Amino acid sequence: MRRTTSIFLACAMIWMPACGSGEAIGATDSGTDSYTGTGIETSESDTEETAGPDQFGDEREFELRLNEAPTEPLKLTLNKEQAQELFGEYAKDILLLEVDTTPLLVNSLNEIKNACGTDWQQDNPDPNHDCSQTELGQSFGPNWESSPEYSLVRLLTMTPANADVTGTSIEGLEGVASFLDLGGGFNQILADSLGIERTDEFIDTENLTKSMQGSLLGSHPNMPEDGVHMPVTMHDALFDFAPLGETYGPIGDHPGMIAPGFVPQAEALGPDFAMTVIADSNIRLLDGLDVSRDKDYMSILADTVGPSYDDELEFDFNDPNKFWIDGVLDNPTVDLKFAIFEEETYINSCSADDACQDNIPENMAQIPALFPGSAWLLDKWLLEYTIILGARYKYNDRVFYECYTELFGVCFFNAARVYIGPHEDNDNQNPPGWAVFDVLFDIGNPPENQYLWELILEVAQVALHTPPGGDIPEGEADVEFTLYGIPIGLTGEQITESTRPFLQEQASLISDLLLGNYKENNGKVDFYYRVAPDEKSYLYFIHPEDLQDGDAYNYSAPGFYDCPEATANCKVSKIDIAGTADDIHEKYKLPAGESVLYIRDDEDKIYRTKFIVPQGDAPGTIIVRVAEKL
Repeated sequence: MRRTTSIFLACAMIWMPACGSGEAIGATDSGTDSYTGTGIETSESDTEETAGPDQFGDEREFELRLNEAPTEPLKLTLNKEQAQELFGEYAKDILLLEVDTTPLLVNSLNEIKNACGTDWQQDNPDPNHDCSQTELGQSFGPNWESSPEYSLVRLLTMTPANADVTGTSIEGLEGVASFLDLGGGFNQILADSLGIERTDEFIDTENLTKSMQGSLLGSHPNMPEDGVHMPVTMHDALFDFAPLGETYGPIGDHPGMIAPGFVPQAEALGPDFAMTVIADSNIRLLDGLDVSRDKDYMSILADTVGPSYDDELEFDFNDPNKFWIDGVLDNPTVDLKFAIFEEETYINSCSADDACQDNIPENMAQIPALFPGSAWLLDKWLLEYTIILGARYKYNDRVFYECYTELFGVCFFNAARVYIGPHEDNDNQNPPGWAVFDVLFDIGNPPENQYLWELILEVAQVALHTPPGGDIPEGEADVEFTLYGIPIGLTGEQITESTRPFLQEQASLISDLLLGNYKENNGKVDFYYRVAPDEKSYLYFIHPEDLQDGDAYNYSAPGFYDCPEATANCKVSKIDIAGTADDIHEKYKLPAGESVLYIRDDEDKIYRTKFIVPQGDAPGTIIVRVAEKL
């Protein structure tokens, strides 16, 4: 169902030409009438009735005109409230832009990482977190040291310098390395092994962003699978992004990428917001005739501009002179609340067995049978999946070797070595990212052979559940972060420019939404007078496509005939006529002078029609005289 609001109707009334009256000029059963302005004079002989088998009643006379004045372009300038009223629920169907989630996530993650201060960036074993320093940190509550939110901050800001691996499989190695001062101590060995600086996060913001796009965001039913481009509709924008809470909240099994019940709020459209669009109309207003009643008017679609040829309006959103937006703020921001849920149970690393080298997403078909407890089988929106995916993005190609007991260029007793990926000592068989911590006599109980991302997931899980303020049981470390004023990542000008290709792609849809109901005001006519693309004038017999949806088409013999019986053998109208660009209507090209034609109306009554046509290919006005068969 289509509709046009009062705003558009007001514009349309200004835009459409005056229609004139629908009254007959006068009865012509006797006397002499003359019509001024066409060069035609009618005499008594033109209208005299004669007796005989073809008896018709009194004639009624009408004029049909061509509205030759070009239709003025439609110009709409709408503020936010007017646009809301005009588009209504249909605004949900109009894709306005796709917001790149990368800057949005980068800005969010950086704010979360710094929620408890920035001292974690120092080369110091103590990150010196203090969540009372920021508004976000204060939202963790007075007991922030035992909150799941702080645990996640602690995890995200873990570096080789401040790493706390207590309770993990690498804890023993830390003790040995620090005691013997191997390689500058455990923190340095960790930095060397991972190929990062001592003050770099285990998983940097770039790879964590990529991971969240491929996990939490990309798994949401209303997001593209890559999670990169978030669709924003006109409805979302006109209501300051508030509808995004429902669109990207919980759906089915997915818990939502925006916390349940939270209503986002954007500071994007200022109080002076206005959207202006100028479009050319393809609607033509034509004179028609209901032979049993009166003259009336028809609106028809005459689209000769591609790529589609059924548009009521021709838009060019790419033309800055035909579409522009005022009042978009220079640095739009949005308030969001992210919710991230964890798995109910601890996820063990796949380690020790070289078969675990096949425990990677590329072998997903084999994983359920070979590694049923694999982290790769978790729901993608879970925190553990996000962490392991981010770590794999970071260390997927990591290759490293170092002997920490080297003497005069020889690895003394091979007492302490780290292999990551292929090396001559393992016949170059290990894949990149596969970590081997080789310690003489397994002193310190070094971790089993495994992928780096499995090791980082282990450290992350332990850290998440053991904050300084007290342990958090498994399954109870779900987190929520409410972030205010997150930069969207686009300037006001960029938002305006970004809308252009999306709106142009949907120009036909928008045209249909605005004027798809143009037939609602059509009068009831049997035929109408118009100029075809060949610039010649024709009579067009009404067709079902001219009617409103659902209206009955009751014509048994549409078309024009030259015999009073109006039977098929004397039909003179045709459907296919070169130059008319029409293949559905019965049409008749009117010659100059007088033509007598017969038609059957929608009650199957026969009428005689006389057409008085001035000279010329497309006369501006013609006379029609109509009489019903008795």
